[in-house]
Amino acid sequence: MNKPPVVILSGVRWDFLWQRHQTLATLFAGAGYPTVFVETTGLANPRPTADTLRKVFARVRRSGGMGEKPQAERDLTVYAPLTAPPTYGIFRWSNANLLIPRVLGDLREIAGPRPVVVAYPPTRTTLGLISGLDPRLILYDCSDDFGHFPGAPKDIKESERELLLRADLVSCTSAHLLKKARRLRPDAFLSGPAVDYERFASLQDHRTDGEIRTVCFFGHVSRERIDFDVLQTIVEAGFHLRIVGALGSVEKDLFEMAGVDYVGEVSYAGLPAALAGVDAFVLPYEINGLTRAISPAKTYECLATGKPVVAASLPAMRDLAGHVYLAGRPEDYVEVLRDVKGLETEEKRRARLELARKNSWDARFLELEETLWRLM
Repeated sequence: MNKPPVVILSGVRWDFLWQRHQTLATLFAGAGYPTVFVETTGLANPRPTADTLRKVFARVRRSGGMGEKPQAERDLTVYAPLTAPPTYGIFRWSNANLLIPRVLGDLREIAGPRPVVVAYPPTRTTLGLISGLDPRLILYDCSDDFGHFPGAPKDIKESERELLLRADLVSCTSAHLLKKARRLRPDAFLSGPAVDYERFASLQDHRTDGEIRTVCFFGHVSRERIDFDVLQTIVEAGFHLRIVGALGSVEKDLFEMAGVDYVGEVSYAGLPAALAGVDAFVLPYEINGLTRAISPAKTYECLATGKPVVAASLPAMRDLAGHVYLAGRPEDYVEVLRDVKGLETEEKRRARLELARKNSWDARFLELEETLWRLM
């Protein structure tokens, strides 16, 4: 079978918190598709910080070449495009007339003609790249409710509508997003988060005392998504809190408290080691317009460890109520963590493991690949 090239128009950098974008790129490449991972072309104007400037200069430097090719992946190229955020009129003009034509030239040279395009941020930049690539098939992999993103372009709903109608296939990562997409695309289908099961199964153990000492949150830490009152209350209740991941817009007070171990950002390969010794996981999301639509990528990664998971009552978490403990107020998280010894059973642990095993990335990718081939 002659496999076509795949271009993934990602919403994140390759070296950002590992999630669906990078995983699908790796799986496509591993299955023999020549794959180009296009790092984010921007959604909102970046904050004017020293870290932002460092990343901008790094992007400019990297965009001078043909992207970077990870040595471990034979058919995977990482390409860092030089584009402006699709916000102000002058930025859009620059993209359309100067920057996107150059990016298209690079992508045609790297990927070849008529690739399969997997699109993420539904911006004018994404639509411009799709038009220029002349893809044989377009998959819009809808993973967020972009209309609620802080600083998103004012016409993001209109550009997403255009992408929904233009795509050959529309997959959604949560039931909330699926219901919304089906207003325009009745053929949209659910393709939720998954897990590299064996990677996280290495954290399984069979401790018998049931006591929770170390609680962990791993992922991107930002005020827009995470309820910091929950984390602070957990620490004040006497639990040791480990936080693994990059910091967004946060105050640093929590990280200076006794009992908090901030590990920082780690590679995907190094994540199991960073989580070693954890007794329970928390997913303390704020429930707002931005988060209500998500199905957290880390859900099945937590479940694959077999350890208890206490989560905010997001719609996607309520669907897993038999496998995670739901909490509302900060005090509810503490109550569950203190009562876990009486709540947990071996049957619950095995059920978590079995659910994670059924939602492996191998199974999820096979479903997606079969769906693509039915249209090619």
